[in-house]
Amino acid sequence: MNTVDQAIKLVRNWRRHRAVIHPRTAQFMYHWMRGSTELPYPPLKLHLEPTSVCNLRCPMCPQAIDAVKGDTGYIDIDLYRKIVDEAARFTLEINMFFRGEPLLHRRLSELLRYGSQKRVRMHVNTNATMLREREARMLVEDGATKVTISFDGPDKAMYEKMRKGAKYEVTLENVRNFLTLVKEYRENGRPTPYTVMQVILPYDATQSGPTLPSHMRDLLAGLPVDEWDPIWPHGWAGVMQENETVDAQPYGENYHPCNWLWKSLAIYWDGRVASCCADFSADQVIGDLREQSLMEIWNGPQMVALRKLQVEGRYQEAPLCSGCDAVWTKESSSWNLFNWAEKWIRPSDMPTGRLQGHSHGAPVVSPIASDLGPQAVAAVAAARNGFSGPVPVAIPASSGPSSNGRAMPA
Repeated sequence: MNTVDQAIKLVRNWRRHRAVIHPRTAQFMYHWMRGSTELPYPPLKLHLEPTSVCNLRCPMCPQAIDAVKGDTGYIDIDLYRKIVDEAARFTLEINMFFRGEPLLHRRLSELLRYGSQKRVRMHVNTNATMLREREARMLVEDGATKVTISFDGPDKAMYEKMRKGAKYEVTLENVRNFLTLVKEYRENGRPTPYTVMQVILPYDATQSGPTLPSHMRDLLAGLPVDEWDPIWPHGWAGVMQENETVDAQPYGENYHPCNWLWKSLAIYWDGRVASCCADFSADQVIGDLREQSLMEIWNGPQMVALRKLQVEGRYQEAPLCSGCDAVWTKESSSWNLFNWAEKWIRPSDMPTGRLQGHSHGAPVVSPIASDLGPQAVAAVAAARNGFSGPVPVAIPASSGPSSNGRAMPA
């Protein structure tokens, strides 16, 4: 997600994130820490959805509870070109991933080539179940500069439990063949994507952080994995905080605005723009690129209003933010160092850390410290999952139309 720890990780893993290590990254960090609500820089990166369709129903993903709610489709090539043409003037990376599996888009190679021609770094995140030879060559040859493969679970039993609908042996063979192709290209001096193996592991309260089982490296020994990225499940704005298969990592104790609103935009297949990459149900649509520009949306009234709510500690007034783990950071040495540095930048009247007092009559506390408990908070996290919390402030409606009549709750 987009916690303080994730922001620190972005800087630390500079090779993986070198597309956003740029002078504008310093601007992002300053204005996020400062609590600015109108930003003098454009979004650093985009999540652009080739399709909302997915072939799996992983229990830690909102697809498992049909959060997409029939909003399925594939991005139109002309709309895609319009978005990339504008984004290429300032965005350093486009992640071709949001709610669905990008390899399901039959014209993904054309999408990658067009973005590459515009000198935008193209990132593809895939579950690798469809990563056969043709798809592997497409990613290597058609312009993907980074490929993240989600391969979850330390063994066959856990993998097939976590990746419902996938076969362990088939996916593992796909991954090995893809990395073998990358190795062949590198040995011949040809450009290849930066490769990341992302591994979601069950939350373990006895550990300070997720640790990759050593035998997982052995599965791909001798193959060019540039980075292993073990993570714990997150709660997807609280909606998936608890499920029958795997618990998400718990909420932290310290409040801080989510950095997503200061660095990125997420775009659905039909051009609507989400306030957050966790918005699978389009509950907080903030604009429409069929009628608006990226910059109009980036500093538009809805985005500014959401930043203001978080800066003022009024996160509960936005349904998706109210139950989200991304605004709660665990106590750690990284948090303490960040919090110390931020005090030199952030106005003292902007609340962060262990919040005290009340916000419009509602306690301002982390869900971990709330009498309600995390599951109750999760139940009010999304409007389409029975939001019954404090009435949100009026957030201006999108000036662009919503294709299914949905707009930001008021």
